[in-house]
Amino acid sequence: MSFSCVIRTVVVLSFFLGLTDMGSASPPPDIKFNNFTWKHHSSGIRTYNFVDVYQCALYLPRGNNRVKGELIASLESLENPVAIRIEILTSMLPDKMPDVWRETIESEVTGKAFKRFRKGFAGLDEGDVLLFVYLPGKSTHLYLNDEFQFKDPGPGLMQGLLDQWLGAQPISEDLKQTLIGE
Repeated sequence: MSFSCVIRTVVVLSFFLGLTDMGSASPPPDIKFNNFTWKHHSSGIRTYNFVDVYQCALYLPRGNNRVKGELIASLESLENPVAIRIEILTSMLPDKMPDVWRETIESEVTGKAFKRFRKGFAGLDEGDVLLFVYLPGKSTHLYLNDEFQFKDPGPGLMQGLLDQWLGAQPISEDLKQTLIGE
């Protein structure tokens, strides 16, 4: 029996025996960053092989109540601030960063910042929170458990991250629909 089959069996059995609390994370209604109060817009759970891996929550500045079409246009152009909060929901993460994350982040940040992120990813565990915050005309900031990790100038990193979840080929169509409010 392969290692992945063993892991899947353990996860399924623990779910049915009530040993896990799948998908119970609830994102905060507001977050504060850089003199902004960000309002929770939407969130969804990324599930892979019956495991709730992380919760992705989209935050917009307070007072930004865009409807779906306006929201998508605003996010594509990154004309307004946006924050993405990722809460890890499992301790069963891979040792290596998933290719889609690695490709997105490595192509946008400097080598030193990417090495720091890769090291941080290797240490991620259930309950950890990543916060990506984009401010137009400035940069994308990354925080891990409220500790600043790095900032990347320009919109490229945030555009890549949003494309992962909301683009033409999202990593999860269900998560995309939840985040854009369909």
